[in-house]
Amino acid sequence: MTISDMSFSSATIALRPPRVAIVFPDDAHWRKWVMRAMEVASEYWGGGGYILVPHDIATGEPSPLFAGIVRAYDPDHVVTLKIPASEFESWYPGTISTPDGMSEEERAALIRSIHHEITTNASSHARDIVASWCSPLRSALIRRGQTTRAHEMHKSLRRADRTNSFVRGLPVAPPPDTQVLAASSAWRSDLGLLIAARAGVANGGEQQRPEPGPDVLGWAIEREGAAPASLLHAPKGALTGAGEAHTMFDAHPGLLRVSDGLSQDMAAVVVGDSGTDFALALAYDRILGRGYWITTAMLDDPDELWQLRSSLWWVTSHLEQQAAHLTVSSASLDDAGVTAAAGRLQEPNFEFERLGRHREIVGESSTVQIRAPHVDRSYTQLVLEEHLSSSVLLPMVTLDDGTLEAANDLDCPVPSSLMHPVTSGRVPYWYVDVSFRRDSAPRGRDLPASSMLVMDDGMFPEVAVRSSRSGVSFNPASMGLVLGNSLLSGRLGRPRLRVLSMRSWVEGMARAAGLGVRLSQPGRQAELITRRLGSRAELMDVVTAMTLPMLRAFIPRTNTSKDHEPGVVIVSLDPYLTFAKMSELMRSDDATTTGIIDILTTARLLRRGLILQCKDCRRTSFVDADRVGQQYECPQCAAVNTLVSARWKEGSEPTWYYDLFAPFRDLLRDHGDVPILAATELRRRARVYADVPELEFFELDDAAERAVAEIDLIANVDGQVLVVEAKSSGRFANKTRGSQTKKILRIAQALHADRVVLATSQAEWNQTDLLHIQQEAAKLRPFAVTGSVLPDLGRAGAS
Repeated sequence: MTISDMSFSSATIALRPPRVAIVFPDDAHWRKWVMRAMEVASEYWGGGGYILVPHDIATGEPSPLFAGIVRAYDPDHVVTLKIPASEFESWYPGTISTPDGMSEEERAALIRSIHHEITTNASSHARDIVASWCSPLRSALIRRGQTTRAHEMHKSLRRADRTNSFVRGLPVAPPPDTQVLAASSAWRSDLGLLIAARAGVANGGEQQRPEPGPDVLGWAIEREGAAPASLLHAPKGALTGAGEAHTMFDAHPGLLRVSDGLSQDMAAVVVGDSGTDFALALAYDRILGRGYWITTAMLDDPDELWQLRSSLWWVTSHLEQQAAHLTVSSASLDDAGVTAAAGRLQEPNFEFERLGRHREIVGESSTVQIRAPHVDRSYTQLVLEEHLSSSVLLPMVTLDDGTLEAANDLDCPVPSSLMHPVTSGRVPYWYVDVSFRRDSAPRGRDLPASSMLVMDDGMFPEVAVRSSRSGVSFNPASMGLVLGNSLLSGRLGRPRLRVLSMRSWVEGMARAAGLGVRLSQPGRQAELITRRLGSRAELMDVVTAMTLPMLRAFIPRTNTSKDHEPGVVIVSLDPYLTFAKMSELMRSDDATTTGIIDILTTARLLRRGLILQCKDCRRTSFVDADRVGQQYECPQCAAVNTLVSARWKEGSEPTWYYDLFAPFRDLLRDHGDVPILAATELRRRARVYADVPELEFFELDDAAERAVAEIDLIANVDGQVLVVEAKSSGRFANKTRGSQTKKILRIAQALHADRVVLATSQAEWNQTDLLHIQQEAAKLRPFAVTGSVLPDLGRAGAS
């Protein structure tokens, strides 16, 4: 390795608590599940960032409303909630099997003696489905090249056991030693649940506090000012009255909520009485920064409605100043019910509020909008304020496909003030996000960890890693040998990371689906051309609507035509063009034509030469400028010729002709320009773009490595993965619609793609083909794929 092989890549690092999605049944006991989930979350460091995902207790199917939410939230873990068997039996009497013939007293005693914590089978089923929606953290015990994904690290969550010295599972926070703001675990009212989402939950066994009243609404919604004293919880032996109290979530040291997104949806109201409504409001709160759950009982209570109107007027006024939106939606009410609720919430309490009367007009242009918010455009999370956006510069080695591999292990910062002593075994308790500035591959989508790490053959990873919305996220706890009483530095893993190209990313995703990847024949041709130009972007700049008529004029003929075409000479079916002919075909002036020729000749894709006939073999040949001399050798028979007028036949002086690189001719002959034009159009519309063209997929377990599918283009367009099928004809070949669709969608599913694009140089794609692929793509799981058309490629003036 030399210095010229090395480059440096900037990376931004942040430390944060784990993000967790807790699955729960939305049934008659949903309030118990929710309050228990919030209580358990409050025991874990950063539990204020957790979300809840409801599911049907009968089928185990999670609410489809949460598919996009979970993907946007990007959890590290998806878990079920486990509760003691005796408590489970009290919620669902008769569900725990016991031996026949036992009396009720014996059965109750037996259940009380069970120390295991359990959950419903439906919840476990729902958990697996929700995990398929995201990119959960998986075991580090997986080697490079494995064709299956590793098992997830955490699948369940239970109450923290602080007496257990053997630490397992997620990091537990020390119990608060001062009074905190928190809901009581015994509360079940609407306002009690609202406060649980806002402040966390404390076990109410020590303090019997009454359910909160309407006076808590202003603090819960506006997020400012002093909280009512009824929300104070003082743990046994805790200091009281010492300064401002924090919420259960905010009591953990150094946590800060940050936002990364450009969404105008900055607050959301969810109206409804179901567990799904509550979970939606909680998820919007975690993702957007402000989410409010409002029930029909709140709307019917005059005191609570008055507080809601006043507080939401305050929120809306602030959103107006930022040109932001507050959305109103529901999982349980129809559109008319949501509209009526939004109208009631916007009625003014005071006359001066009528000055903002336009806020009461519910419409697409107003601040208050009736719809679900766009969660994919916003992203808030809890991070450690210390070391936030720390930057490091890593030496990187560039591989042939554009992937960057770190030459050094990554040393991450650590908090200067630890929640737990190092000797407790609970350190490290944070996760690490690493964002590379030059990262252009798609993020998330359950990319195997082995693709993101530089590992020696046969070795296991240093840490557990996953692909996240930030780029790379990992648990810094070393997976190697950690001796007892090790210093903190000995407990931390130091991964060597990779910044993937699109080709490497596709290979990693495909391998996890049992598929191998190689360049197709058009792909090899495009790769040869790209290497000579220097980059794929330059190829897209060369193959345009203006240059295509000229470039396609170099396509080899299928037969020898006796018709003479001015400016074109056919030699052995290969056409050679003059400067004038190239300028005519591009409809450009001489300066523009010269610029294109200079680019192509500098890249050795275009050669300038003469068309000469040999005096011995009498055959006509193209002789490039490097070989032309007063005495030149015939390319076909090696006879030495003198450059005289008899050799060029026409004119007093020879005319320069141009020859196009043979793989370029073949690529154009096979309509390889259509994927390039599709890439150019997609890049034009995107802020972030990367692609890989013309790949062939094959079965890894097939000794013959027979091809499964050939994909013309795979692109990352502003974070969306597109699988592109490009044809000049604008239709699938006769009787191949079903087989072609099946092949394309198999690759789309393996890559967790968002869209299949049918690209063509025709004015439209065959509508029957399009409808068929849209219908089949909608059936894919875990995410349905959409289908669209990209027509008119290569046509001058076409968009």
